[in-house]
Amino acid sequence: MFTRRGDQGETDNGLRIRIGKDSPMVDLQGTLDELNSFIGNALINTKWDDIKNDLIKIQNDVFVIGEDLTAESQHRTIKEEDVKWLEQRVFEYRKEIGKIKLFVIPDGSLEAVSLHMARTVARRTERLAVFVSKQMPMNKYIMIYLNRLSSVLFMQALASNRRLGIVERIWDIKRES
Repeated sequence: MFTRRGDQGETDNGLRIRIGKDSPMVDLQGTLDELNSFIGNALINTKWDDIKNDLIKIQNDVFVIGEDLTAESQHRTIKEEDVKWLEQRVFEYRKEIGKIKLFVIPDGSLEAVSLHMARTVARRTERLAVFVSKQMPMNKYIMIYLNRLSSVLFMQALASNRRLGIVERIWDIKRES
């Protein structure tokens, strides 16, 4: 579908105001879309219902973040309860995983690598949200949610490898080059 309205490098920001497609807000919206696609990729590559259900909820939450940003919280919005849900999911996966060593090399299984890829896009989305928040008011729970999201995706990746019997490779920080 196309409308030709964006042919000159502008788009609607959701508030019926035309802005440049090179604006940080448009970049953030595009990165949210990319994040949702990577989460979708992780969703189709996982075998476990708990992770699938989490990813489906997260995809919906990412759409809510986009609406929250463009509708100035006049519609759905990310709330403290959404952040608390992510925190609870981290605790649940942590029980399953046990002790975590820093600098896990993102590999092992297709399931884990798909989740690690989504995690890295979540972290980039968070960095961009921080940048945009310095230019305009933003619901504080958006940045907190994005911060917790990368943690959940990390835990899901570790849980995926563990469930498949794959031992994580750890980068040796003390090794000489």
